[in-house]
Amino acid sequence: MADVEVLIPQDVERESPGKVAQVDLRIRVHVVEKDGTTTATQPRALLLGGLSGDATQRVLREHPSVEWVHSFAAGVEHLLPQLGDYQGTVTNSAGLHGEPIAEWVILMLLTHAKQLPLLLEHHRNHEWQSERGEELGGKTLGIVGAGGIGGAIARRALGLDMEVIGTRSSGEPTEHIATMYKPDQFHEMLPRCDYVVVATPLTSQTTGLIGEPELRAMRDSAVILNIARGKVIQTDALLRALTEGWIAGAYLDVTDPEPLPADHPLWTAPGAVITAHTSGHSPRTTERVVDFFCQNLRLWLDGQPLRNMVDREREY
Repeated sequence: MADVEVLIPQDVERESPGKVAQVDLRIRVHVVEKDGTTTATQPRALLLGGLSGDATQRVLREHPSVEWVHSFAAGVEHLLPQLGDYQGTVTNSAGLHGEPIAEWVILMLLTHAKQLPLLLEHHRNHEWQSERGEELGGKTLGIVGAGGIGGAIARRALGLDMEVIGTRSSGEPTEHIATMYKPDQFHEMLPRCDYVVVATPLTSQTTGLIGEPELRAMRDSAVILNIARGKVIQTDALLRALTEGWIAGAYLDVTDPEPLPADHPLWTAPGAVITAHTSGHSPRTTERVVDFFCQNLRLWLDGQPLRNMVDREREY
């Protein structure tokens, strides 16, 4: 029984000590330091997480034996260029961050509907001033890129009696989204929505996907939420939409540029609420990714197809 060396970043192994090694007696875990150094001699798999691009490139350059790389993140737009000429298997963590992200979306929907910023302002000013909020029940939520994360959002939104519609490449309905549009029907969906959640991967096709035509297609009472990548929405167009009242608000966990400079006008745009790419953060994130990697590692050792294979042509 030949040993199988698996590389794991130092921080990931610290949070889930020994879990990967327990998958099979053949597994020999070697820690990767932040600079990309490791004691492994012939590693065959690499679980990424917290390594810089330079460190990742160093690992792959010094260890051509690596056959499989797993991305800690769902999006691979930064990873793919770092891989260079690497021709091995790549998998990602698509869907694994859906639970905390979906909770963030629901928080922001309620924040807007119940006018939470205004209520908090009254509190700070010691003002006994009530406001009439909206109900989410009966409102329409549109999800752009209704994959795993979109499904987690939809499940919760249905529990609030919202109507959920979405777009995905196949146009096929899913368990929680009965009405699904294809990407070329995007403009048919937007006018129906009270809330639009952007959850699509960032690819060459989705970069700048939402600009002036799309924002003008939305209702002036509608709100956009972005938990995907900042570059999916054209920032200049979004600023105009908020300033000129094309839409009622924007709740952004991601921005372009990112990090957003302190003096950027998006911070003070009417109706904008910005969080620092935090929606997917959870004490359980590492646990979920490592558990998924272990399941895939079992499949890999048994010669079975891996889950969440990245299609480099499609860029996700």
